[in-house]
Amino acid sequence: MDNFWQNFLLEIALFTALGILYYFYQKRRLNSYEENKKPLVMGFILHACLSEKNEEAQPLLDTLIEALDDYVHQRIALPPISLLRGYLDSSECSAELREVIQEGLIEIEADGEK
Repeated sequence: MDNFWQNFLLEIALFTALGILYYFYQKRRLNSYEENKKPLVMGFILHACLSEKNEEAQPLLDTLIEALDDYVHQRIALPPISLLRGYLDSSECSAELREVIQEGLIEIEADGEK
């Protein structure tokens, strides 16, 4: 019976150690996600803008795509929020793209408040 309790306590200690390691692993992943949230959101907006792009010239959308691409590829330090807001208020912006941009801006602003 003494061997049973030793094995039981050893298993409890092993699972506790594994649980603690898993906790720190998940905490590191969440911190990494929070650090990269702005480029991720801007990347989603960039993909939505690229899917909205037509063959015809759209100067506002073209400048927005270039600015988003520069931010995602770390050529500029700050996200082009003013360009996003300007395009959001223009008549060229479709309803679907407007929704994506608004959700992205909400996410970025919520990240700035923390």
